[in-house]
Formats: sequence, structure tokens, C-alpha cells
Amino acid sequence: MKNIIKQWSEMVIPAGSEAAHLPSVLATFKDIADSTEIDRLGNGIVRKNGVGPHVALVAHIDEPGIMVNHIEENGFLRFLTIGSLEAKQLIGQHVRFTNQTRGIIGCEMKDANTSLSVDDLYIDLGVDSAEEAYHLAPIGISAVLDVPFAELGEHRLSGRALDNRAGCVAAADAFRQLADEGRQVTLVFSAQSVVGARGAKTAAFALQPDLVLVIDSAPAGDMPKAKRMDLRLGHGPALKIMDGTVITPLRVKNVLQDAAETLDINIQHEVWPGGQSDAGQIHLSQAGLMVGGLSIPTRYTGQLSQVIDVRDVESLVKWAVAAANQWKA
Repeated sequence: MKNIIKQWSEMVIPAGSEAAHLPSVLATFKDIADSTEIDRLGNGIVRKNGVGPHVALVAHIDEPGIMVNHIEENGFLRFLTIGSLEAKQLIGQHVRFTNQTRGIIGCEMKDANTSLSVDDLYIDLGVDSAEEAYHLAPIGISAVLDVPFAELGEHRLSGRALDNRAGCVAAADAFRQLADEGRQVTLVFSAQSVVGARGAKTAAFALQPDLVLVIDSAPAGDMPKAKRMDLRLGHGPALKIMDGTVITPLRVKNVLQDAAETLDINIQHEVWPGGQSDAGQIHLSQAGLMVGGLSIPTRYTGQLSQVIDVRDVESLVKWAVAAANQWKA
């Protein structure tokens, strides 16, 4: 699992650029899927026909990034952010564009008492003219912050986009197990989550499953002087009780709780009133869908590099499979 998480976390998929990588991702399911597709909004959808209620596993595959919106005469790029990235995070960071062009973010000299914004930043491609820059990174192209992947000790992983590529790996593993069991299951790699759960909304409307399990990250609170959050790495995945977009239906909550108890898997409970996820948009689809959230405790969510414990991911897979099997239409 570590190797797959590493491979998927290194894909360059800023929100809106999902369709470029999804063909290779979807191709890995050709041995088991009845169909795969990339829909109009850029969601990757894998279907397996079978028995029982229709269960959908949803994990967003996009990540925050930046987009070029102006090129200076001397070849420096101006940009805007895609998703929640703050200017102070970006100074001195390396970027990698969707066409693999690389650059580094610089900052205009400012008075120390002046507030910093993205308008004060630029990307240096190492060129001297707008023409050279446009050839490498035209206006409208997107990029991600190029943070390396690393193993920390025996069980911890650090890197860019672990939120939510680790969730994608978990969802894919659970899908394969359910498909092998002959269940009716759909896997959705949702698009444009970091700019408002746009892909999840359209996918849920089209699929209308009996149960949706959203697999994502949630912030851990086990670091020194961290914001209060009762999630710890290595203590199991978390059952989403609520975030800023959804309160989990009691019926779904009970099934998830029972599934964990049946497997004797330790789970934690996520109450994150400021958080956002695909679950909220899915829950509101048409007349409403039954949705539950299974979360991977993650340090430094919203930062350029996150840390997870692979044991939490492995337990989440078992938990998702058991919950899907216990669900009754």
C-alpha cells in the first residue's frame, strides 16, 4: 500500500486537471470493472454490477494548486490560487506544472509591516522573456507545489496530496474487494473537490446509489499546541459525525459503528464544524442520499505536506467493506 500511495500522491492533479491522469488510473481496473468513464465534469467512475444495494465509494482525486493568469515582459509569471493556499506558504516553494515545467516562487520586496498577498508573488522559470515563458507555461496552465514524498519511521508517510490520494487508494482497494464478492458497487474519483465539491455533486445526481461512503482526510490534533481536534495518528480511521457541510444520518452512523465493532477495529469520531467535504453536496442530491464519511487522521491538513499513518488507511479499507456489506436497502 505504501508504494501505491507514493505513486498516486506524486501525480500532478490540481483541481480542474483530473482528466489528464484519470485514463491511466482507470486502466488499472480493466481486469475487474464492468465499465469505466470520465464524465463531463472530470470525475473518474468505475462500475461493477452485482447483487445487493448499490454502494458508491467516493474519494476526491484533486488537490489545491495555482494557475497562471499573467506573464511579465521579463518572463516572470503571475498566478492565482486554486483552493485554500495562503501567500505566506508559497514563498520559495518549487512548482510543477501539468506539462512538467518547473519553477520557483519568489516574492517582491515589501515593508515588514505590510500584509502579504498572492499578488506580491511570482514564478521564476529561469527565462528572460515573455515569449520563452509562454512556451513553457502559457496563461491558464495549472501547477502544484512540488513537495517530496518520504517515509517517517515504520508506519508514517509524509508528502504532497496525501489528502486525498491516500483516500483514493483506500477507496480503490475497498472497491476491488466488494467487486470480488459480487457486490453492486461504484467507485468515484471525484473532481474539483477543493473548489467546492463540484464533481461529487454531479456524480451523485447521476448515480443515485443507495449508500455513499465518502473517504477523505480529517485533521489530527495530536501535535504540540495543535487546534483542538480529537483525532490521533495510528489510533484508527474516523467516523465523520459532522463537518461544515453535513451531519451524518443516524442510520448510516449506526451501521458504520456496528461494522467497526463487528471487526473489532478501533475507530475515532470526527466532529469538525469548520471542515468541508464531498459528503455535504452528495447528501443534498435530488431528494437526498444516505451518506457517511470515513476519514483518515492527517497532520497538517491545508498545508503543503501532510503526514498520515498507513495503519489507519489499512483499517479504513476493512471498515468500508464491512459497512457496505451490512447496509440494507
